[in-house]
Amino acid sequence: MTGVPDSTRVALDGLRALGGDGLVRQMVSIFIDHSAGRIAALRSALDAGDLQGAAGAAHTLKGSSRQLGLTAMADACLALEQACKGGDAASAQTLAAAVHDAYTAAAEQLRAATA
Repeated sequence: MTGVPDSTRVALDGLRALGGDGLVRQMVSIFIDHSAGRIAALRSALDAGDLQGAAGAAHTLKGSSRQLGLTAMADACLALEQACKGGDAASAQTLAAAVHDAYTAAAEQLRAATA
């Protein structure tokens, strides 16, 4: 699992211990698919000026990221959630791009870890 953060390795190993490689592949697939939809919803909420909706999407993404040990993505989601709750729409737009970039990197890491 070269290029995969230690925190992600630990999380995947924990899942593997519970349900084998099949569970790991299933959880990774669910994360990748659902997170893409959440990011789209996040963007839509921001575009509509719905900071509360964007904060909710960021919160959900933060939790699912942490479950897989994706700390960089979780941290980006936390920053976005806080900006939204603080009413900082300009920062939220910038942070949404950071969340998207972190998701792209996380998805690549997860695919590599389960290949």
